Amino acid sequence: MTALLARAGPHTALAALCAGLASANVVRAPDRLVTAALAAMLIAATSNVSARRRIPLLAAGLALAGAVWGGARLDALDSSPLSSEVGHAGRARVVVTGPARRSLFALRIPGEVRQFGRRALREPVLLQLPLGRAPPQGTIVEVIGELRAPRGPVGGFDERAYLKRRGMHVVLRASAWRAVGRRGGLAGAADRLRLRVARTIAPGLGGERRAVVAGVVLGEDEGLSRDLADAFRASGLYHLLAVSGQNIVLLGGGVLALVWLLGLPRWLGHLAAIAAILGYVAAVGWQPSVVRAGIAGVLASLAWLAARPRDRWYFFLAGGAVLLAWNPYALLEPGFQLSFGAVAAIFVAVPRLQRRLEGYPLPRGVREALAVSTACGAATAPILLWHFDAVPIYAVVSNLLAFPAVGPLLGLALAAAAVHPLSPSLASVLAALAGWLAAYVAGVAHVIAALPHAQVGTGSALVIAACAGGLALAVHRRRERPLLLAAAILIAAVGIAWRTWPDEPWPPPPRNGLRVTALDVGQGDATLLEVPEGAVLVDEGPPEARVAEQLRRLGIRRLALVVLTHPSRDNIGGAVDVVRDLDVGIVVQPDLPFPNPFGRPALAAARERGIPVAVARAGRVFRVGRLRLSVLWPDGTATPGANPNDHATVLLASYGSVDALLPADAESNVTLRLRPPPVEILKVAHHGSADDNLGELLAATRPRVAIISVGARNDYGHPAASTLAALDAAHGLAVYRTDRHGRVSVDGNGQRLWVRTERE
Repeated sequence: MTALLARAGPHTALAALCAGLASANVVRAPDRLVTAALAAMLIAATSNVSARRRIPLLAAGLALAGAVWGGARLDALDSSPLSSEVGHAGRARVVVTGPARRSLFALRIPGEVRQFGRRALREPVLLQLPLGRAPPQGTIVEVIGELRAPRGPVGGFDERAYLKRRGMHVVLRASAWRAVGRRGGLAGAADRLRLRVARTIAPGLGGERRAVVAGVVLGEDEGLSRDLADAFRASGLYHLLAVSGQNIVLLGGGVLALVWLLGLPRWLGHLAAIAAILGYVAAVGWQPSVVRAGIAGVLASLAWLAARPRDRWYFFLAGGAVLLAWNPYALLEPGFQLSFGAVAAIFVAVPRLQRRLEGYPLPRGVREALAVSTACGAATAPILLWHFDAVPIYAVVSNLLAFPAVGPLLGLALAAAAVHPLSPSLASVLAALAGWLAAYVAGVAHVIAALPHAQVGTGSALVIAACAGGLALAVHRRRERPLLLAAAILIAAVGIAWRTWPDEPWPPPPRNGLRVTALDVGQGDATLLEVPEGAVLVDEGPPEARVAEQLRRLGIRRLALVVLTHPSRDNIGGAVDVVRDLDVGIVVQPDLPFPNPFGRPALAAARERGIPVAVARAGRVFRVGRLRLSVLWPDGTATPGANPNDHATVLLASYGSVDALLPADAESNVTLRLRPPPVEILKVAHHGSADDNLGELLAATRPRVAIISVGARNDYGHPAASTLAALDAAHGLAVYRTDRHGRVSVDGNGQRLWVRTERE
C-alpha cells in the first residue's frame, strides 16, 4: 500500500488536500490553531523520514491543512453583517458582479454591497430590480432598497441554501437604479474583456442563434427563451451551455497553431496559450467547468515549458483543489458535481467503451462520440436525479447528432471575435456560419425534447437502468445464459414500466395562445391558466384534492400568480400546500371582511417564504407576459353580513384574441352587472348551482366552451337541472364537467379551440 502511495505521490497529496477542504462541509475543526500546528508538524516531518512514510505523512498534513483552510473560508462565507439589517431600507451602493437573470417579475442580479446607509462594507448580495434594462456586469449602481431574507424551500428549490453557498445572505429589493461608475482592477479588466468577446462572437446574429452561440462560447444561458432552455434540458444538451475542456483545447490549440504559422518559437506559443486561457477564464467567469478546464490547460502548457510529463489526473485534482480552496461549498453544487463526474467518466470509462466498439462498423469519430456520450450520460444521470428529479432519456442520441456541429460552431465564433478588430465584415461572415450551426443544434434540442418521455423521474429511470444493466451484462459476457437473463430482465422491466409509467407529460401551451384547465378537485374549484410566459392558478380546491401534487404531476413547478378568490374551503382549502410546495411569484386575494380560516395558513406560508401578497380589487390588472388578468370584482364594498360568494374575485383572462371568464362562486346576479365582454371560455359559477339569469349571461358573453367544476354525486345537487338546461339552450356551446370528464383542458389561439379531457 505504501509503495502504491509513493508511486502516486503528487496525486495522493492533492487528493488529501481536496478531501480536507471538502470535509469542512461536514465538520469544522474546533481549534484551528492546534489543528494547523499539527498539520505543519506532519508536513515538516516528511523531510526526516523514509520515502515509504513520506507520502502518508504529507497526505495527513495536507488533509488537516485543507480542513483548517476550508473551515476558515466557510466562516468567511457565512459571515453577514447585513443580516442584522433585514427589514430595513436605505441607500446602497452595489457593484454588479455577474449577468442578470430574468424571472417572470424581476431581474435577479448578483452584486457586492459596498455601502448601505452610512455603513461601509463588502458583502455579496442578490440585487432584485423590476423588469427592464439591467445594469451591465461591472457597473457600480446606487439604489434605494429594502433588505429581505431569501426564501426557504419552495417547490424543491431552496433559495436560502442556494445563495448561502455563494456567500449571499440577503436580498436587496429596489425599484430603480442609477449607474455611478465601473469597478477597476483585474475584475474591471475581466468585465471589459467579457463585454468585448460577447459583442464580437456573433456580430449580426440575433434571437435564438445568438443565444446559442453565447451559451456555447461564454456559458451564458440568460438569452435563451424558456422553451429553448427547457428543450436543452430535456434533450440532454444543456451541458453545451457550460464552458468545458473542449473550449480550452480549441482555444489553446488555435493559439499554438497561429504561432506555428507565424514561424515563432514554440515556447512563445505556450506562453501565448497560457495568456489566452487565463483571459478566456476571466471573461467567462468563475464557473466550475471553465476553472477546471482552464487550470488543466495552463498546467499542460507549463508542463511542456518545464519539460515535465503531462498528467491529466493531476490536472483534474488541481482544478478541484483550487475550486474547493476558494469555496468549499462548491462541492455541493450541481455544476461542480456534473463537471467533475463527467470528466472522471471520460478518463475511466471512455477507453474501455472505445475498445468494446472497435469491432462494430462505425466511423472512428462516431465511436468516440458514442463512447463519450454514453460514459458521461451514465455518470451524470444519478446527479441529475438527485438534484432535479429528472434525467434525459435520449441524451446519447442528441449528443451524437449535435457533436459534429459544436466544435466548428465554437471555432467559428472564437475566430469571429479574433478577426473582428481587423475585419468586421469577415467576422460577420464567420458569425453567420456559426449561426447556421447554432440553429442546427437548437433544432436537435427541440426535436429530441419533443419525443415522448424525453425526461423521466426517478422511478422510470431506475426501470430503464435495470434494462440497460441487463443488456450490458449480456453484451459483456457474450454467452447464451446471460443473454437470456438480460432478455428476462428486459421483459420484466418493460412490464413494470407499462404498469407504473407516469401520465403522458403535460405538453406546453399553444405557442401564441392560452390554455385553461379545470383540475379535477371533486366538489371545488381549481383553474390553471398557462401561456408560454408562465402559469397562474385561480383557486386551489379542497385539501383532499391535493392540487399541489396534481400540478407537480403535470410538470408545473412555477406559478406566477396564485389567486385565492374568497374564503371557501372548496376553493382555497388546498392553497397552503400550493404556496409551500411550489415556486410562487405573487399571492392575490380580495380584502374581504369575512373570517378566513382556509386562507390564513396560505398567507402565513407566503409571508414565511417572502412571497408578496397583492389585493384583488376591481380595476386592477395583473400581467404574465402577454397574459392580462383583469379583476372585474369585488369593488371593496362588502360588509360583514354579506354573502361571501357575492364578493368572490371575478377575473377576465385575456391572451391575444382568446378570453376566459372565471367568476369563482359569483353567479349572474353579480357578473351581469359587470358587463363582461364576449369570451371563448366560461368557467360556470358556483359548480353549476341554480342561477336564474344564467341564460342572459350566456347571451352576453357567447362562450364556445363552458366548464363546470363539480364533484360526482355531491350533496348539493350540482349541477342544477335549470343550469344544464340553460347551457344546453345556448347555441354552439360545448359543455364539459369534471365529474364526468375528469380534468378538462381548453387550448385557444384565437382561430380555434382544442379541448382535451382526462376521460370521456
